[in-house]
Amino acid sequence: MLVFFISFEIVYATSISLGKIFGGRIINTTATEIQTLQSSGWECIVPGTSITIRPIKSPATYIIPAGVISKTKTTPRSGQWILGKYSGKTTVTCTRACPPAICTTTATLNTITLFGTSK
Repeated sequence: MLVFFISFEIVYATSISLGKIFGGRIINTTATEIQTLQSSGWECIVPGTSITIRPIKSPATYIIPAGVISKTKTTPRSGQWILGKYSGKTTVTCTRACPPAICTTTATLNTITLFGTSK
C-alpha cells in the first residue's frame, strides 16, 4: 500500500507493510519445531497457538498469538483451510532439566497477524 502525505506543497510517499500473505491446510495444531522439541523432553511455553500447515507458497509453521482472533470466528483445527497475513517472528523458549542446571533452547515461528479458517 502506498500512502501520500501532503504538507505545504511538499509530497512525501511511504510504504506501509501489512505483512505477507499465507495460506494452506492445517495439518497439525502444533508447529513441527515445537512438537519435535516436546517429544524430546523439552517443555515449551507457547504464547498462543502454534500450527503446521501444508502451504500454498508460504512458510509452513506459524504462531497465532493470544488475542489474535479468527475473522471467521472459528478455532483452528487440523484439516481446515487457513488464509491470512503474517509479519515478524516469535521466539518460543523451551526448557528441560540438565543436571545440575536447567537447559534452554528456542524455536522461531512466523507470527500470524490476521487469519480466517474454513468451517
